[in-house]
Amino acid sequence: MKYILKIKDIDIPLSIKNYKTSKSLKIYFKEDILTITKSPYIPKVEVDKLIKLNEQKIYEEYKRILEEKKYTKGIWETDKNVFYSGEEYIINVSYHSEDIVRVKIEKETKKFCIYLPKQIQKEDEQEYIKKAVRMLFKNNTEAVLYEMLPYWSKKTNISYNSVKVRDAKTKYGSCIPTKKALNFSSRLVMLPKQAIDAVIVHELCHIVHPNHSKQFYKLVESHIPNYKEIDKYLKNNRNIITI
Repeated sequence: MKYILKIKDIDIPLSIKNYKTSKSLKIYFKEDILTITKSPYIPKVEVDKLIKLNEQKIYEEYKRILEEKKYTKGIWETDKNVFYSGEEYIINVSYHSEDIVRVKIEKETKKFCIYLPKQIQKEDEQEYIKKAVRMLFKNNTEAVLYEMLPYWSKKTNISYNSVKVRDAKTKYGSCIPTKKALNFSSRLVMLPKQAIDAVIVHELCHIVHPNHSKQFYKLVESHIPNYKEIDKYLKNNRNIITI
């Protein structure tokens, strides 16, 4: 069943789904739709109570989702902004005679230069740009991890067996503790160095504590003393890596 939930100044799409196997109420966003799953035996009055209890949280999360959509729209255009190493760069799209898309980062002028083949079709430009930029981010993130992951592994005295870099937009990293396997977003290179360090240490510590217990955070903070501050930054700036 689909509804429109009005909170303050915004209308939020709401979907309520009944499952016989559901034992409790669950509430989460699926893309930009607030989704609630429940047992068919749970009355709607309980759903209303859950929404009321989480109203402010729902409002803030939906505003964040709307902001991310606004931020990513038409991002690969001249004079738009993109983050790299935690700093804003101005995108500059131009054309050259080569038969390849090139991306050049000018740190001094803070320009993110994209060079497209002159013969490229206008409707194909965005796909070509995205492919080239994703490759750049992946290669540069792998280079950073090649240097920093062994450093933090030695410093924390936590070993790992494998590491993969993927084009993830919703998670900075993940860990499979039983396999000592680490996964990182190829977009980490968009973040400031201290934020990348925090993500690396976070995932390494999951090998020791496969949860978010007090012991886990105590271990993380023993290596990254200002982790709470960095974690707040990461949560508030997730739109950086969603392009």
